[in-house]
Amino acid sequence: MAGIKILLVEDDWIIAKEISLSLNDLGFEVQGVFDSGEDLLKKLPEFNPDIILLDIGLSGELSGIDTARQIKQQSRIPFIFLTALADASTIDKAKLTEPYAYLVKPVKPETLYSTIEITLHNAAQRKDPTPPLKEGLTIEDSIFVKIRNRLEKILLKDILWVEASDIYALVCTPAGKYLLNTSLKVVEEKFPVSGFIRAHRSYIINLHKIDAIEEDNLIIAGQPIPVGKTYKEKLMSKLSFL
Repeated sequence: MAGIKILLVEDDWIIAKEISLSLNDLGFEVQGVFDSGEDLLKKLPEFNPDIILLDIGLSGELSGIDTARQIKQQSRIPFIFLTALADASTIDKAKLTEPYAYLVKPVKPETLYSTIEITLHNAAQRKDPTPPLKEGLTIEDSIFVKIRNRLEKILLKDILWVEASDIYALVCTPAGKYLLNTSLKVVEEKFPVSGFIRAHRSYIINLHKIDAIEEDNLIIAGQPIPVGKTYKEKLMSKLSFL
């Protein structure tokens, strides 16, 4: 999401480039890319990142785990480990530094997005000793979604679609995507049936936002949304044709 600042530490420049492009495409701001823990720690005071993405297997004198220990001594910046090594021994060593998450390379953009959003949410809870705000589906004309440590209102009429993201759901609007800490099934149960309908096992769409219909897709805001065979008949019954 816009405004979220990220530092990336990855010594494989091809992987670093791919992750940086994915972060930019997802709307995050990449403040800097470093190929060693030493460079990161030297430059860290110049930045104020929201998250650090940190490769475990750095080839410098400091491993990713060593770097994580020093990050914790200097700041409370949450970090996520990147690793191609998912073996038990590596994970056992890494978890002692209390990372917020692990991402196994190659990293899929949707997994990258959901992991960052959940990390921001969890980091805000650790910093805030007050009872956590609870996002809610107040379904009349709007919902409230949690963005870091506050709830923001989204009008139902502005929602384009809601898509599954692992065990969570992404609310998609013209302004961006917002992670809900709930499943697509719960969204389907609570959203008003007059305006929203399941079009695919991974998508709930706003009927009022359909721009065009292709054979197996709906076009919403220029984006093709697949229509599942199971849902097609019910979807078409909600639309008017001449």
